[in-house]
Amino acid sequence: MLWDDDEPFEELRAIEDAEELCRQLLASPWGWGSSTRHMEAVELLAKVRGTSELPMPFVALMLCTCRRWDRVTTKLIAAVEQSGLLDDAELGELSDSFLAHEHVISYPLAWVSPRWLEIDLDSGNSRTHTVSEDTLAEHRPSFEPPLRRWAAGRALRSDPARLEELCRAAQLFEPRQRDALIHGLLDAADVLDEPRRRGLIRRGLRAATQASVRRTALDRLCELDGPEKARRRARADPNATVRKWRPRALDLGRTPSLLDA
Repeated sequence: MLWDDDEPFEELRAIEDAEELCRQLLASPWGWGSSTRHMEAVELLAKVRGTSELPMPFVALMLCTCRRWDRVTTKLIAAVEQSGLLDDAELGELSDSFLAHEHVISYPLAWVSPRWLEIDLDSGNSRTHTVSEDTLAEHRPSFEPPLRRWAAGRALRSDPARLEELCRAAQLFEPRQRDALIHGLLDAADVLDEPRRRGLIRRGLRAATQASVRRTALDRLCELDGPEKARRRARADPNATVRKWRPRALDLGRTPSLLDA
C-alpha cells in the first residue's frame, strides 16, 4: 500500500523487525508526527510479524498507542482485529492489556540513548555517564477511550460471565475512561440475558461524561421495551444531543459495531 511522502512514517517503514520497531516507538513516543491513515499501522504490524520473539499482542499494543495515530484509534483497532494478523487468543491478550488500570512496560534505558548527561542542581556541575543494558526505564502507554471500549466489548463477547468483573474494573477509572468501558459492554449487550442487560443499560444511562454512551444505552433500551419508553427516557436527559435521540428503525436487531458511534 502506498502513502504520500511522509518522513516519519518512511523511517518506521524502513524497520525490518518487530524488536527494532518497538525499540524506536519506546525511544521516541512523540516523535512520529500525526496521521489519520490508520492502515499505516496495520501495514507495519504485517511487515514485522514473525520477525522476532516479541509477542504479537505487544507489538500491536505499541502501534495502537503510538501518538501518530491517536486520532484514529477506533478505525485502527477495528482494522487490527479484522486483519487476521492476531489469532483469538492474541486478541484476547491485547484486550486484557487495554483493560488494565495501569500498564507498565520496562525496557533498557540504553534503547533511548547509551549516554546521559547528569546535572547537579546545587553546584551546576555536569557529567556524562554510560548506562548498561541492565538499567531499566519505564513506559506507561496511554490508552485512548476507543481502545478501552473495544477491549470491554471483546472481553464480554468472549465470556459473558465476566460482566460484573468488568463493571467493577470500570469503576477504578476516571470518568472518561470508565464510560468508554461501559460503552464497550453495551456494544456487546446482546450476549447477556435480559436481567443483566437491563442492569447494564441502567449503568449506561447513568454515564456522567459521555452523551454517546447514554445514546447507546437508549438503543439497547429500545430493543427491549420499544421506542416510546426510550424516547421518554431521552426527553428527560439534561444533554440536548441525548434528548434528540431517535430509534434506528432500519438497524433494530443488528449487532452494533464500534464504528457506529
